[in-house]
Amino acid sequence: MSPRFRILLADDEALVRSKVMLMLGDRFTIDQAATAAAARQADMAQYDATFMDIMFPDGNGIDLCRDIKARDPHSTVVITSSMESVDAWNQAFQAGADGYLEKRELLTLDPRKIELMVKNLVERNRLRRQAEETNRRQTELLSVLSHDVRAPFQALLGTIELLRTSDIPEGAAGNVDKLFHCAKDQLAFINALLELLRLESTGTSLRRSAVDLNLPVNQSVAGLQVLAQRKGIALETDLENKLPRVQADIGKVLQVVNNLTTNAIKFTPGGGRVTVRTRAAARNGRPGAEISVEDTGIGIKPEERGKIFQRFHRGRERGTGGETGTGLGLAICKEILQLHDGSIEVADRRSQGTLITAWFPQCEKEGAKDSNAKPKRSAGRDSGNRQFHWAGT
Repeated sequence: MSPRFRILLADDEALVRSKVMLMLGDRFTIDQAATAAAARQADMAQYDATFMDIMFPDGNGIDLCRDIKARDPHSTVVITSSMESVDAWNQAFQAGADGYLEKRELLTLDPRKIELMVKNLVERNRLRRQAEETNRRQTELLSVLSHDVRAPFQALLGTIELLRTSDIPEGAAGNVDKLFHCAKDQLAFINALLELLRLESTGTSLRRSAVDLNLPVNQSVAGLQVLAQRKGIALETDLENKLPRVQADIGKVLQVVNNLTTNAIKFTPGGGRVTVRTRAAARNGRPGAEISVEDTGIGIKPEERGKIFQRFHRGRERGTGGETGTGLGLAICKEILQLHDGSIEVADRRSQGTLITAWFPQCEKEGAKDSNAKPKRSAGRDSGNRQFHWAGT
């Protein structure tokens, strides 16, 4: 049997308190406060939720709610009032209230509905607190990994590089070279893992702006031409003019193109071709633009297609030049597309080669220039984070 929730009922009307006690006394452990001063002095940490009237002879419930939420944003507060106005609702939610009940509802609703409302609000706030704590710990872990793990590898690489250019016995040169490439691969894995953890963190923010996808594609292809030429691979573009602009972080888009194109080069033999295309495209009725990377390489086996975007998944095939990977590049691409409300998919092909397409939604006509603006909230509602109104049926 789950423990009974403990509720603080703050209301200056004795009749209201008595009626609520009769209705909910067998469902919750309820303490009463008849004044704003008594409510303010109560130890809120011992309560699962608070029912707070708006009007007190010695204070205002909206101010009390704001103070409670300032001390603990995850406490649960339901404002109750005789004022049946949108302004009262709006003030309550602006102060941080989780719910709003008019007095006639509080006194006439089925107690089971009120109990369900309170339990849902308390559980939601508990999960939110837990998520924020997890995110805080993950942020600390990222900081430790960035400094205490990555930094020594960078120093190690620098030292090995000095050895490679030093006058060392011929028999040791090959071992030093192997050591260098092993350390380089491990550092690449650490960097990729840190990037994926950052993307998965709820604290990740994007520097959005109106982006023409042709720009990061051209930049990526120019930077990877040398890599393609070393393997004798033709790296080409097929770009559509006047693409619809997408609302995106151009740095993250560039990262997606780099990852997809590098993968294509890795698994394409000499004499092959890698083509990067851009096109206007819609998904589920939403306009947008896509980047596709197609190669003439060894392709992806049917049984592997459903796994390639999973973390740490490495196919059985090595690169055509013996290259290895971290198993995180495509997982990073997937996370970036999800953050942009986009999609990424691999084509089901029977012929040679691989085709992967990343799609980004088009900028909204209004507000596209304000790239870092926070979403607007409707009056009295916190974008789905708080309950606007518990209506009786």
